[in-house]
Order: sequence, then structure tokens, then C-alpha cells
Amino acid sequence: MEDLRRPWEKPALPERLTPARVRRGFRNLRTKTPPLARAPKPAGPGPGRPPGSKNKPVPRYDVGRILATGEAYKRPAHHRKGTKPRRTT
Repeated sequence: MEDLRRPWEKPALPERLTPARVRRGFRNLRTKTPPLARAPKPAGPGPGRPPGSKNKPVPRYDVGRILATGEAYKRPAHHRKGTKPRRTT
């Protein structure tokens, strides 16, 4: 590797290069070496839903919780998931 130095820097032996001088010379090495990575593959959007198929609701399954009494928990019919039931006074 040749010594790439600034005009104000003193000449140095090839085995006594500073890290800054090595970094300066690396730019010239990199242009001469072949690229190590492959070219990126073209990527497009996924296939999505097949043409002609309709939107179907997703099947919902019961959580399967057991109460302290030993019976299965049933969510009240008026209570939607993720909301609190309103107080009735």
C-alpha cells in the first residue's frame, strides 16, 4: 500500500502507516476489487387474495376460561369484546 499523505505530513515507511493514512488508501483499493454482494433481486407485492374469492368472516373461537365454581365462562350477549357493559341504574 502506498503512502497517501497530506503535504504537511512527513513520509512514513509502508510498515509504519497510521490508521488515517490506511483509511485514505482504502478508497483506492475498494474501486479495484469486485463487488462482494450479489445484485438485489426484484421484489414486488405479494400474491394477495386469489381472484374470484370472496371476503369471508374469520371464525371466532371461545377462550375457554373456567370460573372458580368449575363451570365454563360465557360472555354476556350484550357485552362486546373490548368494551365495558353500561351500568343500569
